[in-house]
Amino acid sequence: MSLLGIDIGTTGVKAIAFNEEGKVLASAYQEYELIYPKPHFVEFDTIPMWNKIFDVIREINSYHMVKKDPVTALSASTVGESFTPIDEDGNIIYNTIYSTDSRSEAELEFIFTKIPAKELYFITGLPPQTICALNKILWLKNNLPEIYKRTKRILFTEDLLQHKLGITDTKINYSLSSTSLLFDIRKKIWSEKILNTFDIDKDLFSAPSPSGIIVGTVRDDIAKDLGFKNNVLVVTGGHDQQCAALGVGSIKGGLAADGMGTVECVTTTLDELIISDSMYENDFSTRAHVVPNKFVTIAYNLTSGSLVKWFVDIFADKEKELAEKEQVGVIKYFYKNFDFNPSGLFVLPYFSSSGTPYHDPIPKGTITGLNLTTKKEDIFKAIIEGLIYEIAFNVELAEKSGVKITELRAVGGGAKSDKELALKSSILGKPIKKMQITEAGCLATMMLAGSATDKFTLEQAISSFIKVEREFYPDEKIREKYLDRFVKYKKIYNLISQIY
Repeated sequence: MSLLGIDIGTTGVKAIAFNEEGKVLASAYQEYELIYPKPHFVEFDTIPMWNKIFDVIREINSYHMVKKDPVTALSASTVGESFTPIDEDGNIIYNTIYSTDSRSEAELEFIFTKIPAKELYFITGLPPQTICALNKILWLKNNLPEIYKRTKRILFTEDLLQHKLGITDTKINYSLSSTSLLFDIRKKIWSEKILNTFDIDKDLFSAPSPSGIIVGTVRDDIAKDLGFKNNVLVVTGGHDQQCAALGVGSIKGGLAADGMGTVECVTTTLDELIISDSMYENDFSTRAHVVPNKFVTIAYNLTSGSLVKWFVDIFADKEKELAEKEQVGVIKYFYKNFDFNPSGLFVLPYFSSSGTPYHDPIPKGTITGLNLTTKKEDIFKAIIEGLIYEIAFNVELAEKSGVKITELRAVGGGAKSDKELALKSSILGKPIKKMQITEAGCLATMMLAGSATDKFTLEQAISSFIKVEREFYPDEKIREKYLDRFVKYKKIYNLISQIY
């Protein structure tokens, strides 16, 4: 009997049905869009979004291989922080407010007058920011009091999925609860202190729960509409970054998932809770993992693959034509003559808001060292170097804060280049494994569904389903060429901040 892994992301939903041996039986994907109704507002158009999520499930169930081997359990990886108000009749009464929505800056400042930011961090593991749900809930309470008064439940993406599948006693996994600024990371419950301080009813929320437990069965009429043939069990999943970590086998301390996409995010597994002044000062959060009794910390650069795309769109029209003639991608074309000698340029990759450790909302993207002999290839190399320096800087700060990082496991578009991974391994001084995985979120949630229904243990699933394509190890000769450049790179942000 097959297992369904679902990944509900920012721009679309992907679902994959696997058999119990991990073979893909069917996959489906649909895009949806964020909407921006006012300045600083970022929302999902919630009802059309969920229509597409259900269409993807219907498509999966329509495939011949799935009809032969019907789905018996499902689980989902979801975006964090985003929540949806539900009324007494179970109806959605306001769009899902997305994580990057920044309408609640005044509420965040108000929060700090009641509970200092550092105290909130030591309760929740989160350095407080506008991304968090607490301040957005207070915005709803202050600015849309009629909506808030009608709100019977506040559901995050996972428990909204359960609700829409007909489950009444919904649960929210610990990893997703960790994104709210309402969750006591030590006790793994909603914080009474925070709820009481801001007069928020605990009953608005689903009960926090471990990942990988059965919460119910898809209601019969909904199952029929979606094309399910069996009683389908619904299993708690996880926040997308923790699921990505599980999807590359990062379940013990020191292993880090390096998701090299539009945003680059390094999610490092922790064997024990690390909450400290140093972590707070560098804006490193500590969150529950989807693996029992483990935690993660997250470091990220918001302009990674998007910066490479910007370079190609602005500078590479000629190279696109040449690459097409050679029947290769334009990025691969630029890597043809890429060597391991420093470019002579510096790129500060903050072409949008920066990620950890600064969380600076003002873009400070910078290319320095240009001269009349600079070629496009030099700028491309400098961008790759800058992206690596930025992650190396975050890894260095995390390790100074007590986080052990022994190995990175790379997935995503940026991981396609062996030359980039070789250079990154040398500059970081860490081994990097290029994973043979394209959809880590769906794989992880399939494993959670399978372990919950006794098809296998997580350890057995990782051993059977997660494969390494290639390994990279530090080259000391390359590393020596870049050490001085890396030291200089770390000074650039403070210098540029004096101008912008």
